Amino acid sequence: MERRKLPPRYGQLCVPVAAALFLTGSFCLAQDNPSRHSEAAADNTQAQNSSPNQSNEVSALKSQMQKMQKEYEDRITAMEAEMKTLESKSDSGSILNTRVLTDADGKGVEGPASVLDESFLKSLTRNFTFSAYIRAGFQFNGNGGGGNFSFSLPSFPGAGRQRLGNENDTYMELTWMQAHMLGDTPDVMDVSMTFTPAIRYVQSRNTFTPSRGNGPANSGNDFDFVMRQAFVEAKNVIKTAPEVSFWVGERFYDRFNVDAEDYYFLDTSGYGAGVENIDVGIGKLNIAWLGGLNDNFVSRSVGTMFKHTFDVRLKDIDVGFGKLALVLIGNFQKGATFNQTYDVNGNLTNLANPVHTNSAWGIGGGAIYNVRFGPGGANNSFTAYALFGRGATDLSASDSFTEGTVQRAENTFLVRNPGSTAGRTINIGDAIDHSFIYRAGFQFYLALPWYHSEPAQVVGASKDDKGPTAPAAPAVNALPWFSVGLFADWQEIYSGSAVGGTTGPGIGAGGAVVSPNTPVVSKIVSGHVHDIQFGARPAFWLTDNIAIQGQFSGSWESNNINGSGFPGFGKSGWLGVFDVGPVIKPKGGYYTRPEMRFFATYAVWSDSLKGMVTPAQENGTDWMAPYNGNTNHGWLFGTQVEWFF
Repeated sequence: MERRKLPPRYGQLCVPVAAALFLTGSFCLAQDNPSRHSEAAADNTQAQNSSPNQSNEVSALKSQMQKMQKEYEDRITAMEAEMKTLESKSDSGSILNTRVLTDADGKGVEGPASVLDESFLKSLTRNFTFSAYIRAGFQFNGNGGGGNFSFSLPSFPGAGRQRLGNENDTYMELTWMQAHMLGDTPDVMDVSMTFTPAIRYVQSRNTFTPSRGNGPANSGNDFDFVMRQAFVEAKNVIKTAPEVSFWVGERFYDRFNVDAEDYYFLDTSGYGAGVENIDVGIGKLNIAWLGGLNDNFVSRSVGTMFKHTFDVRLKDIDVGFGKLALVLIGNFQKGATFNQTYDVNGNLTNLANPVHTNSAWGIGGGAIYNVRFGPGGANNSFTAYALFGRGATDLSASDSFTEGTVQRAENTFLVRNPGSTAGRTINIGDAIDHSFIYRAGFQFYLALPWYHSEPAQVVGASKDDKGPTAPAAPAVNALPWFSVGLFADWQEIYSGSAVGGTTGPGIGAGGAVVSPNTPVVSKIVSGHVHDIQFGARPAFWLTDNIAIQGQFSGSWESNNINGSGFPGFGKSGWLGVFDVGPVIKPKGGYYTRPEMRFFATYAVWSDSLKGMVTPAQENGTDWMAPYNGNTNHGWLFGTQVEWFF
C-alpha cells in the first residue's frame, strides 16, 4: 500500500508521541511480564517486614508512576484526535466539495470527501444546458442543375425571402449555458455564462470534396466560423431586488422576428452591457448600451467607424388581453475622413477617393404588442409592431457605412461628377442625419383544435393527484390536425440622398461592361423605397408525424436601389413565391420541430426585376439566372431539415 504523506503539522507530533509510547510501553511490559510476579511477591513480603517509612516511599513511587502513565495516555488520545481533524481538513479541500455547484435539487453541495458520485453528476446536468439551431439541405433548379440561390426582392432581402423551400444556406448555431456558477443560495451572486459559436457555409456544397486541387472548396474559405454570443449575466446583485440582472459581452439582444420570413424587424444584437428586469410597477425596464464598428474603412484620425446604440425598453405592460413593449433607441456615430481600406489579401491600402462624413445622431423606437391565446404557447399567438428610426437609428446595432447611407451618397457624387480626379475627398456631410426608416406588420399563428401540453386537470383534484377526492381519468386532448401562420410587413426607407449608379444594355454584375462597344449610362435615382410583403404557411397533418405543408407570399417594391449595374436598378416590381411538399414533423402547431421537408418551389416576378430576384447567398446581391429558359420565373426543388431545441 502506498505510504501516505502526512501534513506538515504531523511531524511536530511525532517526538512526543514516540516518547509517550516508549514510556507507557515500558510500564506495560513491567506489569505484564510473568517473570516479575515472584519478585513482586518477595518484595511485598520484605515490605511487610520493613519499616513503615520504606513502605510509604514505595507506595508513593507507585502512585506517581501510575499518574504519569495516565497523563501520557490522555496526551496520546488528544493527539490522535488532533491528527484525525487535520486529516479530515486535508481531504475536504477538493473543489468538488466547495459551494461552486448545486445538487440535483438546487441545494449547495458540501461533503466531507472528494467523491465523484451521482449527486455531483446531477449537479452538472442541472446547471449546464445545451441548445442548437440547425438548417441544412440541397436544392436544384428547374433545368436540373444546382440551386444555390433563393427568390427575394433586391432591396428587401431580409423580409423578401420567404423561408419554406427558399433558403439556400446551411447554418448552425450551438449554445452552451452554465448557470449558478457560484451557487444559487441567497447569500451568493447568481452568475451564468452563455456561449454561442455559429457555422455558416458560404461557398462549397461539394460532396466528398478532395483534399487537393484549387478553388474555394480547398482554400479554407468555404464556410464562416463566427461568434454570435459570449456574455456573462449576474442576478442577486442587489439583495433587495434579486431578480434584477446585469450582463456584459456579446449577445442576441431581445430581438423580434417574423419566423416564416426569417425577418428581424428589431435587432440591436451585438457587443455591449445592460441591466434587465427592473420592476417599475407597470412593467419591467431594460437598459442596454451596445457598440458596432466597421473595420473595412479606416480614418487616420479616429480609426474605424463606430456606432453607439442606447436601448431602453419597458416590457410586460398589461394591455387588454396581451403584453405591450415600448422601445426607445438613440444612436451616435463619430464623423471623420475615411481614407484607407483593405485589399483582397488583407493589406491596408489607400482609397482612390477618401470619404468624409459628419458626426451623426439618431432617435427611434415604437411599440410591440403580443397576445397568446388558448394552450400551445407561441403556436397560438398574435404579434403586431410599429417602429421608426431617424438619422443614425436604423433599428439595428450595425454602422451606416456599408449598410447604405455613406456609400450611396458617395456613388451619387461620383455619378454627378464623372470627371473627379483620384485623391479628391468626397464630402457627404449630413447624409446620415437625413435618413429615416419606418416599419409595421404582424404575424399570427393558430393551431386547430386547441390542445393542451399536459392532461387537463379534473375538478376536485390537485395537480399532483393528492387532492381531497380521488381524481377521475383525465380527458384525452386531441393534438391539432391543422396549423397556419399568417404574416404581413411594410417598410419605408430613405437613404439620406439620391443613389447613383450605371445601367443600360451590356452592363453585368457589379456594373462591369460586358461589351466595350456598349455605352455606359450614368443614372441617379431617389433613395426613397417602399416594400410590402404578405403571406401564409398552412400545414395539414395526415398522421401524427406526417403533414402536407405549403407557403405562399406576395411582395412589391418601389424604386429598387440595389444592383446599380442591372437594368432593374431604380425600377419598381413584384414577386410571388409558392411552395408545397410533404413534411415530417410532430403534431402541435407551427413551431413543432424537428421538421424534415421535401419541397417544390415556384416563383414568378415582373419583367422590371429580371435578373435581380435570385441572390446567390442570404441577403446577397450577386444574382444568378434561374436556369429554366426564362428570366421572369423559375423553379427550385429539394430537401431541408430545420431543428432547434
